[in-house]
Amino acid sequence: MLKDSPRAYGRVTRILHWLVAVLIVTQLSSVFVNALWKDNAFSQAIFPWHTTIGVSVLILMAVRTSWSLSQRRRRPPHEGGLQRLAIVGHVVMYALLILMPLSGALMTWGMGYGVHLFGKAWFEGADAPWAASFGGLHGTFAWLLTLMIVGHVCMAMYHHFRLRDGTLRRMLGPAPD
Repeated sequence: MLKDSPRAYGRVTRILHWLVAVLIVTQLSSVFVNALWKDNAFSQAIFPWHTTIGVSVLILMAVRTSWSLSQRRRRPPHEGGLQRLAIVGHVVMYALLILMPLSGALMTWGMGYGVHLFGKAWFEGADAPWAASFGGLHGTFAWLLTLMIVGHVCMAMYHHFRLRDGTLRRMLGPAPD
């Protein structure tokens, strides 16, 4: 099943969700681990790929946002205050998942370093103070996204263990009949 349904998220939604999740957790954990333990092997292995991973997240989020909008009528209805809050939370998280890598790319470009993907310069650097200034929000976006992710995981656990409403199972795959 490629498309979403009220019973389960489709394969495309699930692949995009978990791929972005793995990339973001890799990015954030490498930065946070490096803050606690300077020059550790994990962070040093990930850091050369930081921009490539970030731009990949940006591209995936463009695809994911378009796909999500195309599937919104196929998903379970969102009724009640908790469901409306979930919609707002997802919109904020999507915005941060776009703004964070965008700010990082603009920061490196605007500071003259250029944007390097897979070891190759795709965009030469420029002296663009406005871009570097917007890039100054990169860390703030990372902290806000981290808080949103923690809230997202907590709510998934709440739905799974307390409400037992199948929300988490829909993202893991089709529910058994």
